[in-house]
Amino acid sequence: MNSTRSKHVLYSLAIAGSLVWAGNCAAYVSDGHEYSLRCTKRGYVLRSKFPVRKVGTGAGTRYISGREELYLGRSCDASHRIFGKGKWCWSNGAFGATFDEHEFVFSRQDLRCPKEPDYYLQCSC
Repeated sequence: MNSTRSKHVLYSLAIAGSLVWAGNCAAYVSDGHEYSLRCTKRGYVLRSKFPVRKVGTGAGTRYISGREELYLGRSCDASHRIFGKGKWCWSNGAFGATFDEHEFVFSRQDLRCPKEPDYYLQCSC
């Protein structure tokens, strides 16, 4: 095998490997934050990958450090350490959670678990 062809083969394998790796590490994005997903018997848990959230506007702006978790429960309930209790739902091509003072919208994204929970279809918008 000549060196040019070897380079092309190695390059192709590297691209294929990165695509497989990216496919196994789904990221969910809302509000400029990136989240990873964990599926549990009680519902979905989205955990932020970066530990800072900006809350408020103008002089009332504050920054809250620490990774956050957004819980999406079996009975379509949602909870968040900063925003409290709310509701969540999914529709074709999106899902989201609504709280009194904030809304998380995950446009063009779908919750994916190895075994889809039976409560998923109950929480439609």
